[in-house]
Amino acid sequence: MLKTGALTIITILTLLIGLATSSLAGEVKTVEVLKNVYTIVDGEGVDSNTTIITTTEGVIVIDTRPTPTEARKVLKEIRKLTDLPIVYTINTHYHGDHTFGNQVFKNSKTIIAHKNVRDTLIKSGQSHLSLFKTFGLPGMDEVEVTPPNIVYEKGMEIWLGGYRLQLLYHGKGHTNGDTIIFIDQLRTVITGDLVFNKKIPYMADAYIEEWIESLNYIELLKNETVIPGHGPIGGRPTIIAMKHYLIDLKEHVLQQLKGKKSLEETQNAVEPILRKKYKDWKQLDWIKGNIERAWSEYSSKEKA
Repeated sequence: MLKTGALTIITILTLLIGLATSSLAGEVKTVEVLKNVYTIVDGEGVDSNTTIITTTEGVIVIDTRPTPTEARKVLKEIRKLTDLPIVYTINTHYHGDHTFGNQVFKNSKTIIAHKNVRDTLIKSGQSHLSLFKTFGLPGMDEVEVTPPNIVYEKGMEIWLGGYRLQLLYHGKGHTNGDTIIFIDQLRTVITGDLVFNKKIPYMADAYIEEWIESLNYIELLKNETVIPGHGPIGGRPTIIAMKHYLIDLKEHVLQQLKGKKSLEETQNAVEPILRKKYKDWKQLDWIKGNIERAWSEYSSKEKA
């Protein structure tokens, strides 16, 4: 993971801005995506998505929200749908807005993620939590970092109540441990934060080149429904739009690097272009930090 002092400061500031903005979201809303597949969106201080799959043998929960308070809202929504037990909980990646509700689901006995998610939460989960505690989200003091207890490296399959979920790892992307969940019989992919729909992505842990490759891979899956990590449910164009943003970011930054431009010069040149093209996306303030991430990544590759 590339880091600079300035990048770290921008990362913290942009995340603070993002959480302050998303705090306007309010109460959770449950969207019926397909029969037996529901996605919980919005909430208090959060816009990360949680997906629920109900089956004849129990429930699968994908991503657990940023606090136990929000996670209990997920449980409440589940109990409106079924009294069957939660059998599997899955984290698509390590970020706190997807994992800090894990402790509420410990009774399911099974929390699954890529091995890098467990490694990261064990190694730096407490510092990650300390950062989240500065954001003013209600309920953060209750969080106990709870790493997944079942991990995989390349892929695994889960069968429950007639549904087969393929957990796929295609390498680094949004983080170093992103899980793609593909349900072939439903032609549905749950992407975690590899896809933000109509929102500028958070990129503090990103590997842009590999992220683009992961999106190419997701495009090859026979999916019609796309459940992103943030934003409304979409279709295949949602994946394409996310990829185009990353490619635009990459190409504009590379153009500046060819001209030996500094980071500040690159930001001044590229930010207005991306702001104009993606003006209808949320969180435009993150573009400047994304340019820094791309500049750092591709500067390092040019020197290698």
